[in-house]
Amino acid sequence: MLPVLTIAGFRRMRALDDLAAPTRQQLLVDEVPMFAPLSLAAKERLATKLLPIDVPAGETIVRAGEVGDRFYLVDSGTVRIGLEEGEKEGGAGDYFGEIALLRDVPRTATVTAATEARLYALERADFLAAVTGHTLAEAAAQGVVGERLAAGQAVSS
Repeated sequence: MLPVLTIAGFRRMRALDDLAAPTRQQLLVDEVPMFAPLSLAAKERLATKLLPIDVPAGETIVRAGEVGDRFYLVDSGTVRIGLEEGEKEGGAGDYFGEIALLRDVPRTATVTAATEARLYALERADFLAAVTGHTLAEAAAQGVVGERLAAGQAVSS
């Protein structure tokens, strides 16, 4: 009887471990410096709000001058960021879209999928609630925006 109970208990414990393991979305959220000050629970909630987007190579994701409605995280693939100063590339772990959302200005760059890409998008309201609702996260976000605007960048690792 004891071996049967042990096996049954092991299976249940393993199922709990699988549930507790961080999702890909949680890992991506953890990599964004402006989300670092948020609690684990806040980051988990944020991760559940991410919308997966598969983008074929050559497709424009955001266009300079458009109204910003989402924040994007790059899960896989390569994106090309077109700036006035030239072009840059970004890949897995990079993110973009925060400048338009935090400063309430039009998009500062055109971002195109250089290769097939998997992105996660966070709607404007969810992004702003998470970042502006936490003093340290807002300070970190404003620091990222300031650095990018000074350096003429649209994507950071």
